[in-house]
Amino acid sequence: MNPKESYLTLLKQQLLQIDERNFDLSSWKKATALLLTSCFGPHSAQVAAIEKIDYTYSSWALRDESGTNDPVKTDCKSTLATIIKEYEIKAHSDEDHHSNKQELSDDLNFMWLPFEDELTGSALKRLKALLTKANPVPEELEMFLKDLPNQTLVNILQNTLLADKFKHWISQ
Repeated sequence: MNPKESYLTLLKQQLLQIDERNFDLSSWKKATALLLTSCFGPHSAQVAAIEKIDYTYSSWALRDESGTNDPVKTDCKSTLATIIKEYEIKAHSDEDHHSNKQELSDDLNFMWLPFEDELTGSALKRLKALLTKANPVPEELEMFLKDLPNQTLVNILQNTLLADKFKHWISQ
């Protein structure tokens, strides 16, 4: 079970605790807030929503709620159920993003492989450092490429252009 599934299980257990006979709002809020802090961060709206839940002791509230379900438990349930749905959506979205990122990485791998095939280990490290700088300088890349033997450049370009993924992309 991955961590996101574990947190969902724990949050759903918190939801079930609301219906228990010996429900203690204070301890429930603390435990739920701890879980939500791990899921959303300490200053999230979700944590604040749980911490905001409390009993109102005005005479109007007591008179209006007599004979009905506990309004605080109802508030706890609806708030936590909404947060759980939100977390499920977030978890699903994160999985999609990771999957898309992996697909993109796999799709672009064909462009890097010719460099790995043609360059020495130190030249490959230098190129990667140039390309992953916060602000790459085109002149530095140009100098790096000019220093390579012509046949190496031809081989890299040829292997990139003849890669199956590139041919498939260009034929679309």
